[in-house]
Amino acid sequence: MKIKSLKIEGIGGIKNLHVEFDANMNIICGPNGIGKTTILECIAHSFSTQNSNILKRNVSSHSGSFQSIIDIDGQEFSSNININDFTPDKASRINGLHQHANKLLSLKVNRSFEYQSLNAVGKDIDKDAYSMYQEAKSGINIHEVKNWFVNRYLYSAHEGALTEAQIHNLNLAKKCFSLLNDDFSFSKVLASSNEIMINTPNGEIYYEYLSSGFKSCLSIIFGIIKDIEFRFKNAEIKADDFDGIILVDELELHLHPEWQAKIADILVEVFPAVQFITSTHSPHILQNAKPNQIVALSVDNGNVFSRKLEFNEYGFQGWTVEEVLMDVMGMVDTKTELYQCKLLEFETAIKMNDYHIASLAFNDLDALLHPENILRKLLKFELASISEAK
Repeated sequence: MKIKSLKIEGIGGIKNLHVEFDANMNIICGPNGIGKTTILECIAHSFSTQNSNILKRNVSSHSGSFQSIIDIDGQEFSSNININDFTPDKASRINGLHQHANKLLSLKVNRSFEYQSLNAVGKDIDKDAYSMYQEAKSGINIHEVKNWFVNRYLYSAHEGALTEAQIHNLNLAKKCFSLLNDDFSFSKVLASSNEIMINTPNGEIYYEYLSSGFKSCLSIIFGIIKDIEFRFKNAEIKADDFDGIILVDELELHLHPEWQAKIADILVEVFPAVQFITSTHSPHILQNAKPNQIVALSVDNGNVFSRKLEFNEYGFQGWTVEEVLMDVMGMVDTKTELYQCKLLEFETAIKMNDYHIASLAFNDLDALLHPENILRKLLKFELASISEAK
């Protein structure tokens, strides 16, 4: 199942927007408040039903609507939903393609968690149709992943206890510890406490002692594998064969820039048949994106639109972070306000041939600039020129 396009009219801050999606990875970027999460919520609600007060019509519109065009096993379907309410306490009636909600997984921004003690290993959660289209709106529960992993590991010791697909998915999950970092690997589960132990360069540690970024990546991967198993108990789907849609809000959450650059490729490697639709504020994610994977949102006179980007077969992999910030993400300037003020002060003093003021401004710029910044030498030449003239 894949979503081909989405048309939004009068929802949230979006008056009129049409977006077409890549079949594999989609990364939505743009300023805060422009509508990145609104796009994700419209897709999620396309597979839900009952009432929802998450989406609201645009304040300047009498009504709102969105239409999703979805390919399901080669057949095209349309989900058309109207949103007419604006006040917070009123809900709109949703009637999307809820019968296909089992192939839509949504991960919200609440992907951090504290230590979780497992006094006993629980059975699998029953994911009926109601819970699945509810999770399309609320997001899947990542707090189930520890119980799922421990359950599968302990039962894997008993022949015939796990199906072929469950064993495959457990082994896939184990590999993911090393996939994120070669120096880390799964060690064991302690029978006395149900604790997951991880091999690290500094010794064996508890799963919860991993960094927030490491756990954030694992919560996405394990959450997906776990939910696929819970949703398709009878179908016995291997997680890396799952061909549904997965939404991830703020993909870079908790991640160091080094992992931000890797996370999209890791997800595609683990789940090659999935269509990912994500949002991000990270230039490092965009820098490593493939052509046609970026949905760059901009606004003109209050109208949000998807900006066409110029790129070649390498995408933006040769661009600097600053170039991505300005030309892809739409930042006007990447320098601080203090730096801009001092530079303007220096340039004004140079024009006025005021060596004293220019010298004071240069001293501030000298302290502000990176030690290897070539601009420092150019500014020094300018300062020397008015000194000699004087």
